[in-house]
Amino acid sequence: MEPIIDLAPGAEENPLAAQFGGLIREHLAGDARRASDFRALRGSVLVVAQDSGTSMTMRFDHGRLTIHDGAIGIPSVTFCGDEAALRRLPDIAFHRWVSLPKLGVLHRRQSEPLRELARLVASGELKIYGLVAHPRLILALLRVLSRHP
Repeated sequence: MEPIIDLAPGAEENPLAAQFGGLIREHLAGDARRASDFRALRGSVLVVAQDSGTSMTMRFDHGRLTIHDGAIGIPSVTFCGDEAALRRLPDIAFHRWVSLPKLGVLHRRQSEPLRELARLVASGELKIYGLVAHPRLILALLRVLSRHP
């Protein structure tokens, strides 16, 4: 089954929604493992950029993604922070075999974005609501978004 990614009316003008939709579409085209992760996603993710006042909702339903401008429904997970921090989410690199973020001395350069993300979460500049309740959803979303093959 081919993945379906739709921008709802009004989401085309949202730069964050257009960027995330384009990234997901681009990453799914060339990678069967990401497509498998994408088909497993079910839930809604709200992304709020506090500094620019924009928000978007990504609604995943087993191989279909609809991106809405603004908050729609009750999200499973919410990312809330500055737009610069949200745009760094795709920089996180994942291991090829275990599908977890790269950490440690062997992957120092590739694990730097994850350390920066952890620093932002610890300082309160980036808030991830639903992190404890939906860790699989967050990891699968970050794998699909990741710029690293």
